[in-house]
Amino acid sequence: MKLIAYLLITCSVIFGSLASSTAYLVRLQGTSPEVLSTLRLGSPAGHYEPGAVDGAFTERLASARAVLDAESTAAVNPLKPEAPARTPIAVPEVESEPTGESVLRSREAVVPIGRTGDRLTSQLVELLNEAEVEYVKVTEFEFSRWPYAWLFAISCAGLLCGAWMIRRAGRSELESSNNADPVNESKATDAASVFSRLSGRLHSLGEELAATTDKSTRLEAILMHVGNIQREDVPAFAADRPALVSRLSLSGYAELMDNFAAMERQLNRAWSAAADSDLEESESCLQNAQPLLVETLRSLKNQQSSVSSSEPAG
Repeated sequence: MKLIAYLLITCSVIFGSLASSTAYLVRLQGTSPEVLSTLRLGSPAGHYEPGAVDGAFTERLASARAVLDAESTAAVNPLKPEAPARTPIAVPEVESEPTGESVLRSREAVVPIGRTGDRLTSQLVELLNEAEVEYVKVTEFEFSRWPYAWLFAISCAGLLCGAWMIRRAGRSELESSNNADPVNESKATDAASVFSRLSGRLHSLGEELAATTDKSTRLEAILMHVGNIQREDVPAFAADRPALVSRLSLSGYAELMDNFAAMERQLNRAWSAAADSDLEESESCLQNAQPLLVETLRSLKNQQSSVSSSEPAG
Protein backbone atom coordinates (compact mmCIF):
# COMPACT_ATOMS: atom_id res chain seq x y z
CA MET A 1 0.00 0.00 0.00
CA LYS A 2 2.85 2.38 0.77
CA LEU A 3 4.29 1.96 -2.73
CA ILE A 4 0.93 2.86 -4.29
CA ALA A 5 0.62 5.81 -1.92
CA TYR A 6 4.06 7.15 -2.81
CA LEU A 7 3.30 6.78 -6.53
CA LEU A 8 -0.01 8.60 -6.04
CA ILE A 9 1.70 11.43 -4.17
CA THR A 10 4.41 11.72 -6.82
CA CYS A 11 1.89 11.87 -9.66
CA SER A 12 -0.22 14.38 -7.73
CA VAL A 13 2.77 16.65 -7.20
CA ILE A 14 3.72 16.47 -10.89
CA PHE A 15 0.24 17.15 -12.25
CA GLY A 16 -0.45 19.75 -9.57
CA SER A 17 2.71 21.63 -10.55
CA LEU A 18 1.73 21.50 -14.22
CA ALA A 19 -1.77 22.71 -13.41
CA SER A 20 -0.48 25.56 -11.25
CA SER A 21 1.64 26.80 -14.14
CA THR A 22 -1.61 27.51 -16.04
CA ALA A 23 -3.23 29.54 -13.27
CA TYR A 24 -2.91 32.81 -15.18
CA LEU A 25 -4.08 31.46 -18.55
CA VAL A 26 -7.40 32.61 -20.00
CA ARG A 27 -9.29 30.96 -22.83
CA LEU A 28 -10.23 33.54 -25.45
CA GLN A 29 -13.16 31.62 -26.93
CA GLY A 30 -14.93 30.86 -23.67
CA THR A 31 -14.60 34.23 -21.97
CA SER A 32 -16.96 37.14 -22.53
CA PRO A 33 -15.59 40.29 -24.19
CA GLU A 34 -16.61 42.36 -21.16
CA VAL A 35 -14.37 40.25 -18.90
CA LEU A 36 -11.51 40.22 -21.39
CA SER A 37 -11.55 43.98 -21.74
CA THR A 38 -10.66 44.29 -18.03
CA LEU A 39 -7.58 42.06 -18.31
CA ARG A 40 -4.02 42.80 -19.38
CA LEU A 41 -1.52 40.47 -20.98
CA GLY A 42 1.17 39.10 -18.69
CA SER A 43 3.32 37.96 -21.61
CA PRO A 44 3.34 38.41 -25.41
CA ALA A 45 0.50 36.62 -27.18
CA GLY A 46 0.33 35.46 -30.77
CA HIS A 47 2.80 36.28 -33.50
CA TYR A 48 2.94 37.21 -37.15
CA GLU A 49 5.57 37.67 -39.85
CA PRO A 50 5.65 41.27 -41.02
CA GLY A 51 6.45 40.27 -44.59
CA ALA A 52 3.85 37.53 -44.81
CA VAL A 53 0.66 39.38 -43.76
CA ASP A 54 -1.48 41.70 -45.82
CA GLY A 55 -1.67 45.43 -45.30
CA ALA A 56 -5.15 45.27 -43.80
CA PHE A 57 -3.91 43.15 -40.90
CA THR A 58 -1.04 45.54 -40.25
CA GLU A 59 -3.36 48.55 -40.32
CA ARG A 60 -5.81 46.96 -37.87
CA LEU A 61 -2.96 46.02 -35.55
CA ALA A 62 -1.53 49.53 -35.72
CA SER A 63 -4.96 50.97 -34.94
CA ALA A 64 -5.39 48.67 -31.94
CA ARG A 65 -1.93 49.50 -30.64
CA ALA A 66 -2.53 53.24 -31.07
CA VAL A 67 -5.52 52.99 -28.73
CA LEU A 68 -3.55 50.94 -26.23
CA ASP A 69 -0.54 53.25 -26.36
CA ALA A 70 -2.80 56.26 -25.77
CA GLU A 71 -4.31 54.53 -22.73
CA SER A 72 -0.85 53.65 -21.43
CA THR A 73 0.38 57.23 -21.83
CA ALA A 74 -2.64 58.64 -20.05
CA ALA A 75 -2.32 56.11 -17.24
CA VAL A 76 1.35 56.88 -16.64
CA ASN A 77 1.00 60.65 -16.30
CA PRO A 78 -2.14 62.36 -17.62
CA LEU A 79 -0.67 65.84 -16.96
CA LYS A 80 2.55 65.30 -18.87
CA PRO A 81 2.49 67.03 -22.28
CA GLU A 82 3.00 64.90 -25.31
CA ALA A 83 6.58 64.80 -26.50
CA PRO A 84 7.15 65.84 -30.09
CA ALA A 85 7.63 62.96 -32.45
CA ARG A 86 11.21 62.29 -33.38
CA THR A 87 12.16 61.42 -36.90
CA PRO A 88 14.94 58.84 -37.00
CA ILE A 89 17.91 59.54 -39.21
CA ALA A 90 17.83 57.49 -42.34
CA VAL A 91 20.73 55.08 -42.51
CA PRO A 92 21.55 53.92 -46.01
CA GLU A 93 21.50 50.19 -46.44
CA VAL A 94 24.63 48.43 -47.49
CA GLU A 95 24.12 46.58 -50.70
CA SER A 96 25.36 43.04 -50.41
CA GLU A 97 24.32 39.57 -51.37
CA PRO A 98 22.03 37.98 -48.74
CA THR A 99 23.73 35.22 -46.80
CA GLY A 100 22.06 32.01 -45.77
CA GLU A 101 22.04 33.15 -42.15
CA SER A 102 20.34 36.45 -42.93
CA VAL A 103 17.71 34.72 -45.06
CA LEU A 104 17.00 32.22 -42.29
CA ARG A 105 16.81 35.01 -39.70
CA SER A 106 14.36 36.98 -41.82
CA ARG A 107 12.16 33.94 -42.26
CA GLU A 108 12.18 33.18 -38.54
CA ALA A 109 11.59 36.80 -37.54
CA VAL A 110 8.16 37.06 -35.93
CA VAL A 111 6.49 39.91 -34.10
CA PRO A 112 4.05 39.41 -31.22
CA ILE A 113 0.49 40.55 -31.82
CA GLY A 114 -0.26 41.29 -28.18
CA ARG A 115 2.47 42.91 -26.13
CA THR A 116 3.05 42.49 -22.40
CA GLY A 117 0.75 44.90 -20.56
CA ASP A 118 -1.70 45.37 -23.44
CA ARG A 119 -5.36 45.41 -22.50
CA LEU A 120 -7.46 42.75 -24.25
CA THR A 121 -9.63 45.07 -26.29
CA SER A 122 -12.13 43.74 -28.80
CA GLN A 123 -9.82 44.66 -31.69
CA LEU A 124 -6.83 42.88 -30.14
CA VAL A 125 -8.92 39.81 -29.28
CA GLU A 126 -10.20 39.65 -32.86
CA LEU A 127 -6.64 39.71 -34.19
CA LEU A 128 -5.56 36.99 -31.74
CA ASN A 129 -8.49 34.83 -32.77
CA GLU A 130 -7.52 35.20 -36.42
CA ALA A 131 -4.02 34.04 -35.47
CA GLU A 132 -5.64 30.95 -33.85
CA VAL A 133 -4.47 31.85 -30.36
CA GLU A 134 -6.48 29.77 -27.87
CA TYR A 135 -5.01 30.85 -24.52
CA VAL A 136 -3.33 34.03 -23.32
CA LYS A 137 -1.48 34.75 -20.08
CA VAL A 138 -2.87 37.64 -18.03
CA THR A 139 -1.67 39.54 -14.98
CA GLU A 140 -4.64 38.79 -12.70
CA PHE A 141 -5.69 35.46 -11.24
CA GLU A 142 -9.24 34.33 -10.72
CA PHE A 143 -10.27 30.80 -9.87
CA SER A 144 -13.31 30.81 -12.16
CA ARG A 145 -11.10 31.60 -15.19
CA TRP A 146 -8.52 28.91 -14.41
CA PRO A 147 -8.85 26.35 -17.24
CA TYR A 148 -7.14 23.53 -15.35
CA ALA A 149 -8.49 24.17 -11.87
CA TRP A 150 -10.07 20.71 -11.99
CA LEU A 151 -6.67 19.09 -12.47
CA PHE A 152 -5.22 21.02 -9.53
CA ALA A 153 -8.17 19.97 -7.34
CA ILE A 154 -7.67 16.32 -8.31
CA SER A 155 -3.95 16.63 -7.48
CA CYS A 156 -4.75 18.01 -4.02
CA ALA A 157 -7.19 15.15 -3.46
CA GLY A 158 -4.49 12.71 -4.56
CA LEU A 159 -2.03 14.17 -2.04
CA LEU A 160 -4.56 13.84 0.78
CA CYS A 161 -5.45 10.31 -0.28
CA GLY A 162 -1.78 9.29 -0.48
CA ALA A 163 -1.06 10.73 2.97
CA TRP A 164 -4.08 8.88 4.38
CA MET A 165 -2.92 5.62 2.79
CA ILE A 166 0.58 6.00 4.28
CA ARG A 167 -0.85 6.72 7.70
CA ARG A 168 -3.20 3.76 7.46
CA ALA A 169 -0.37 1.46 6.37
CA GLY A 170 1.74 2.64 9.32
CA ARG A 171 -1.08 1.90 11.73
CA SER A 172 -1.58 -1.53 10.20
CA GLU A 173 2.12 -2.33 10.59
CA LEU A 174 2.03 -1.14 14.18
CA GLU A 175 -1.04 -3.26 14.96
CA SER A 176 0.61 -6.28 13.35
CA SER A 177 3.72 -5.83 15.47
CA ASN A 178 1.60 -5.43 18.62
CA ASN A 179 -0.39 -8.57 17.82
CA ALA A 180 2.68 -10.64 16.97
CA ASP A 181 3.77 -13.50 19.17
CA PRO A 182 5.81 -12.40 22.20
CA VAL A 183 9.57 -12.84 21.86
CA ASN A 184 12.38 -13.10 24.31
CA GLU A 185 13.00 -9.67 25.87
CA SER A 186 16.75 -10.09 25.36
CA LYS A 187 16.14 -10.33 21.59
CA ALA A 188 13.26 -7.84 21.26
CA THR A 189 13.78 -4.91 18.94
CA ASP A 190 10.81 -2.65 19.77
CA ALA A 191 11.68 0.61 21.52
CA ALA A 192 9.98 -0.20 24.83
CA SER A 193 11.72 -3.58 25.20
CA VAL A 194 15.06 -2.16 24.09
CA PHE A 195 14.85 0.65 26.61
CA SER A 196 13.82 -1.78 29.35
CA ARG A 197 16.87 -3.91 28.52
CA LEU A 198 19.08 -0.81 28.52
CA SER A 199 17.76 0.25 31.92
CA GLY A 200 18.39 -3.23 33.27
CA ARG A 201 22.02 -3.15 32.13
CA LEU A 202 22.61 0.20 33.78
CA HIS A 203 21.00 -1.14 36.97
CA SER A 204 23.27 -4.19 36.88
CA LEU A 205 26.25 -1.91 36.33
CA GLY A 206 25.28 0.14 39.37
CA GLU A 207 25.09 -2.99 41.52
CA GLU A 208 28.51 -4.19 40.36
CA LEU A 209 30.09 -0.81 41.03
CA ALA A 210 28.57 -0.73 44.52
CA ALA A 211 29.86 -4.24 45.29
CA THR A 212 33.56 -3.51 44.73
CA THR A 213 36.12 -0.81 45.38
CA ASP A 214 38.78 -2.18 43.03
CA LYS A 215 39.49 0.38 40.32
CA SER A 216 40.31 -2.07 37.54
CA THR A 217 37.21 -4.15 38.28
CA ARG A 218 35.02 -1.07 38.22
CA LEU A 219 36.54 0.10 34.95
CA GLU A 220 36.04 -3.33 33.35
CA ALA A 221 32.40 -3.38 34.44
CA ILE A 222 31.79 0.05 32.89
CA LEU A 223 33.46 -0.94 29.65
CA MET A 224 31.49 -4.18 29.41
CA HIS A 225 27.99 -2.91 30.25
CA VAL A 226 28.23 0.43 28.47
CA GLY A 227 29.88 -1.29 25.50
CA ASN A 228 26.94 -3.69 25.23
CA ILE A 229 24.55 -0.74 25.32
CA GLN A 230 26.47 1.03 22.56
CA ARG A 231 26.63 -2.06 20.33
CA GLU A 232 23.15 -3.47 20.82
CA ASP A 233 20.63 -1.22 22.55
CA VAL A 234 21.32 2.21 21.05
CA PRO A 235 21.19 1.03 17.38
CA ALA A 236 18.10 -1.08 18.10
CA PHE A 237 16.32 1.85 19.73
CA ALA A 238 17.14 4.13 16.80
CA ALA A 239 16.08 1.44 14.30
CA ASP A 240 12.56 1.45 15.75
CA ARG A 241 12.06 5.01 14.45
CA PRO A 242 9.23 4.20 11.95
CA ALA A 243 7.09 2.58 14.64
CA LEU A 244 7.82 5.38 17.11
CA VAL A 245 6.94 8.08 14.57
CA SER A 246 3.75 6.24 13.63
CA ARG A 247 2.76 5.93 17.28
CA LEU A 248 3.99 9.21 18.72
CA SER A 249 4.03 11.52 15.63
CA LEU A 250 7.12 13.49 14.62
CA SER A 251 6.84 16.00 17.46
CA GLY A 252 6.52 13.28 20.09
CA TYR A 253 9.41 11.34 18.58
CA ALA A 254 11.60 14.46 18.55
CA GLU A 255 10.86 15.14 22.22
CA LEU A 256 11.68 11.54 23.14
CA MET A 257 14.94 11.48 21.17
CA ASP A 258 16.18 14.74 22.71
CA ASN A 259 16.50 13.09 26.12
CA PHE A 260 17.68 9.78 24.69
CA ALA A 261 20.45 11.43 22.63
CA ALA A 262 21.64 13.40 25.66
CA MET A 263 21.79 10.18 27.71
CA GLU A 264 23.66 8.43 24.91
CA ARG A 265 26.29 11.19 24.85
CA GLN A 266 26.89 10.81 28.58
CA LEU A 267 27.26 7.03 28.21
CA ASN A 268 29.74 7.49 25.37
CA ARG A 269 31.79 9.86 27.52
CA ALA A 270 31.66 7.37 30.39
CA TRP A 271 32.98 4.59 28.16
CA SER A 272 35.74 6.81 26.74
CA ALA A 273 36.82 7.90 30.20
CA ALA A 274 36.86 4.27 31.39
CA ALA A 275 38.96 3.30 28.39
CA ASP A 276 41.42 6.03 29.45
CA SER A 277 41.39 4.66 33.06
CA ASP A 278 39.75 7.85 34.32
CA LEU A 279 37.33 6.28 36.80
CA GLU A 280 36.23 9.56 38.40
CA GLU A 281 35.23 11.12 35.07
CA SER A 282 33.54 7.90 33.95
CA GLU A 283 31.42 7.64 37.10
CA SER A 284 30.55 11.33 36.87
CA CYS A 285 29.18 10.81 33.35
CA LEU A 286 27.19 7.79 34.54
CA GLN A 287 25.66 9.92 37.28
CA ASN A 288 24.75 12.57 34.71
CA ALA A 289 23.09 9.90 32.58
CA GLN A 290 20.76 8.78 35.38
CA PRO A 291 18.32 11.74 35.32
CA LEU A 292 18.31 11.63 31.52
CA LEU A 293 17.45 7.92 31.72
CA VAL A 294 14.54 8.69 34.02
CA GLU A 295 13.38 11.57 31.83
CA THR A 296 13.52 9.41 28.68
CA LEU A 297 11.50 6.68 30.37
CA ARG A 298 8.96 9.25 31.61
CA SER A 299 8.66 10.76 28.14
CA LEU A 300 8.21 7.35 26.53
CA LYS A 301 5.47 6.35 28.98
CA ASN A 302 3.68 9.71 28.70
CA GLN A 303 3.70 9.62 24.92
CA GLN A 304 2.40 6.06 24.83
CA SER A 305 -0.32 6.78 27.38
CA SER A 306 -1.47 9.91 25.52
CA VAL A 307 -1.67 7.96 22.25
CA SER A 308 -3.55 5.12 23.91
CA SER A 309 -6.09 7.52 25.43
CA SER A 310 -6.68 9.22 22.05
CA GLU A 311 -7.38 5.93 20.25
CA PRO A 312 -11.12 5.04 20.00
CA ALA A 313 -12.30 2.22 22.22
CA GLY A 314 -13.29 -1.10 20.73
